[in-house]
Parts: sequence; C-alpha cells; structure tokens
Amino acid sequence: MSVLRPFIEARAVLGVSAADDAAAIKRAYRRLAVAHPPDTDPDRFRRVRDAYELLTEPSTRVREMLLRPQPAVDPPPPPAVPPLPPAEVLAMVLLRLAAASVDTAAMLETATGPAETAPAAPPERKPLR
Repeated sequence: MSVLRPFIEARAVLGVSAADDAAAIKRAYRRLAVAHPPDTDPDRFRRVRDAYELLTEPSTRVREMLLRPQPAVDPPPPPAVPPLPPAEVLAMVLLRLAAASVDTAAMLETATGPAETAPAAPPERKPLR
C-alpha cells in the first residue's frame, strides 16, 4: 500500500484536487456535511469527516503510518509438515525409548542378584541438658 493512497482517497471522497487549497477543502467538507448529515447517513458522513480530518491535519496520520510497522511483502507460508515415518520405524523408536527409560540398576540387580548391604544404624542422640 502506498503512503499517499489514503490522501488520494480522501481527496476523491471530498471531490477536491491536489491543487486546491485549505479553503476549497473546507467548502467541499461543509457542502458534503449538509448533503449527508450524521443522523440520516452516518456511514457517508463518517467517511467525509475522516477525509476532511486527514487533509486538514495530515501530520497525525503520517505519524501513525510511519510508526505502524507494515510488511513490504506478504509473510511466507508456514513450512510443510514432514511426513510420518513408516509404522515399523515408529514402533522401533517407541521400543527403544521404553527400553532407555528402564532403570539400568534394576536390570543389573536382576541379572546378578540383590546387592547385600547392611542397613545403616541411626545415629545416637545426646540428651539435651
């Protein structure tokens, strides 16, 4: 979208040319405001009012347009979803994950028998005086 497009459209709504001065813009606004009063034709009046405000005070709109980020081109489409692996490969991956989650110490204990360790005695407490 061109930066000048809103100004060109505003001039078209009011029916003024680029060479017209502020007095001509004001006359066109008043003529259209009488022709399209807000109580009978609110949409047309709103367009006329917005066009007049834009042409009489362009610095506000220009500041908004410059501060609002506008992409120069359309964003790229999202990447394609990769295809799922074959069922056999998926089953193998799941089995490997399940095998990796098994505690290796438990596997060693069942293969060699339980490790014999003496239970630790609780520490003695000294009486408080």
